[in-house]
Amino acid sequence: MTSSSKTGAAILNCSPRILELREKIKNPRYVNSAISRIAQVLSRRIVEDSEPSFVRRTRESK
Repeated sequence: MTSSSKTGAAILNCSPRILELREKIKNPRYVNSAISRIAQVLSRRIVEDSEPSFVRRTRESK
């Protein structure tokens, strides 16, 4: 079996979700949007983790 036929067989065994994501990442707008969402989440987590714990408790109680 050649490497290309192994790859073809692996693609056929992928879940529908994996196949859907493979198609989506071909779209530059989708990739840019995904990168922006990841950056927003990471930035929020970094800010939250850098705040003193009493500030976090005050915000969480509101």
